[in-house]
Amino acid sequence: MLKKLSKGVMVTVAATLLLAGCSSNDNKNANANNGIDGEEVTLKVLNYHVGEDYAASFFKKMFDEFPSSELGKGVKFDMQEIPTTDAYAQKIKVLFATGDIPDIILTSGNNILDLAVKSGKIADLTPYFDADPEWKSSFDPGALERNSIDGKIYAVPNQKEIAMIYYNKALFKKAGIAEPETSFASWEEFFAACEKLKAAGITPLSLDTNDFAWLSSMFLGAMIGTANEEGNKFMNALHPTNFNNLEVVDALKNLKTMLTQYSTQDAIGGKYDPMAAHFLMGEVAMISNGPWMVPDFSNKEKAVEGLSDQIGVMLFPEDGMVNVPGAGDMVSAGDKATTDAAVNFLKYQTSLDNQITSLKMTGIIPVSSKAVVPEEFNKENPLVGRMLELTTKAKYQFGENQANWYQNTLDTLSRLLPELAFDKITPEDFAKKLEEVAKKNE
Repeated sequence: MLKKLSKGVMVTVAATLLLAGCSSNDNKNANANNGIDGEEVTLKVLNYHVGEDYAASFFKKMFDEFPSSELGKGVKFDMQEIPTTDAYAQKIKVLFATGDIPDIILTSGNNILDLAVKSGKIADLTPYFDADPEWKSSFDPGALERNSIDGKIYAVPNQKEIAMIYYNKALFKKAGIAEPETSFASWEEFFAACEKLKAAGITPLSLDTNDFAWLSSMFLGAMIGTANEEGNKFMNALHPTNFNNLEVVDALKNLKTMLTQYSTQDAIGGKYDPMAAHFLMGEVAMISNGPWMVPDFSNKEKAVEGLSDQIGVMLFPEDGMVNVPGAGDMVSAGDKATTDAAVNFLKYQTSLDNQITSLKMTGIIPVSSKAVVPEEFNKENPLVGRMLELTTKAKYQFGENQANWYQNTLDTLSRLLPELAFDKITPEDFAKKLEEVAKKNE
């Protein structure tokens, strides 16, 4: 789940990004497969990109401008707003089980594709991709594969997620910690830095346990993904079930230490927004997130004045990073005119030009390696530019649990983390419980 303040980024590895002017091919790409033929269609949408959401302005632009585009002729939107990502994610799961889903199902970052396909309520988008080879070829094959089941494409990817560790340079300096060149060389070195911060009266980490525990999950996955080859394989697997392994158990042990010794008092039971606010107010030294959080650092309504000048970024210890194709947007299996119109909106949203627009407005870096990132972008956004540079230096790359794990394992993780912190369950039993619930999906 892309967590930003009121919450994934999606990035192509820097080596695949072309640093030049924006492409003009997206209009040609977008005009393919206009299936509504002027017929008036009203699309029902649940939209959580509202208010202070990181992408509210971008999606408002998309919804406002699409009806005036060639692809959007005759389309209107029946919009219902949902105030937060987590509320939206829970509502969509309920609708797949018991209700009528919207015509366009925006991704919340959680991988619910299996649930969606089993419901029989979403459209197979393979014919649309096959009918428009240029549109299909604009996506990396791995991104389409991640949004497919049994060879059929059911979702349109619009993001490729990376995440690293942001740190407060001033707090590091106060604690006598040198800024790492790329990362702490080991997790032992990382925990030694946490001890130094704590000794200096500084809270080392922003963590959480509620609503799928996004912040804590970043560190949990990184500890597993950098442990060894087996751990890395586990964190790159889609829908893993073999949680009862040494890498997961050891990571849970360390996460317990992080929650109880190195985070804020409200981390246990805490949700993302207030936990992120601790970092934005300069109260905490480190947080893990993606490029979409960068605009918050200079937002006077969210961050303490001058914070953006004090933020550095590094890979996870042992040069690890999250790098995974994101879960895509889906379309309801309705009548042909409605399905065609919904697909056309997703074509419009993921056109190469609009991927660049999204980059500029939200910090989400294009999912397509064919989207040309303007050279001036990195100059104007040095922190994101540094993240792109660091992607070329990562030794370990891995997914994150909200993109890869079954929903019931995410629910179980969030529910049991407080019990782990309060010694009501051991890391070993925690891992066994995750495996038990994961295997219920088989």
